[in-house]
Amino acid sequence: MSGANPASTLAWAGPFRIEEVRANRALIPSQPGVYVFTLHPGPLVDSLGVLYVGKASALSSRLPSYLADPEDIRILSPRKKDGSLNRSLRHAGKNQLLMEIQQKARGGALSGIWLRWTIRANPQPLEETMIQFFQPAFNTAGL
Repeated sequence: MSGANPASTLAWAGPFRIEEVRANRALIPSQPGVYVFTLHPGPLVDSLGVLYVGKASALSSRLPSYLADPEDIRILSPRKKDGSLNRSLRHAGKNQLLMEIQQKARGGALSGIWLRWTIRANPQPLEETMIQFFQPAFNTAGL
């Protein structure tokens, strides 16, 4: 895609291996922001392993849904008795990312998936721009 890389001028935390953040959730800030899952620890570069871009009003509330032990991910909502999907799993791309994490983490191996985030008071415009620029596989899956 043409245009300037929207991630290149931002301050990003990490990159952290997903297993590192799973083991130390205190790394995750409570502020709003944009998060990115990639297949490499290097800079965010167009067409180089960006898997998923998301936003959160509180990163510390959203990111743990990706960090659950692969054996403990709840597909059905623990709050509802009607058998509906866990609200955080309604996006097809998120489901695929979680399956990818589960598959790669089986047997205790490192997943090779990296996570980083940037703090933004209003994360939605940045998330939209980054999805447009990077075309992450799991954001566009099933759409």
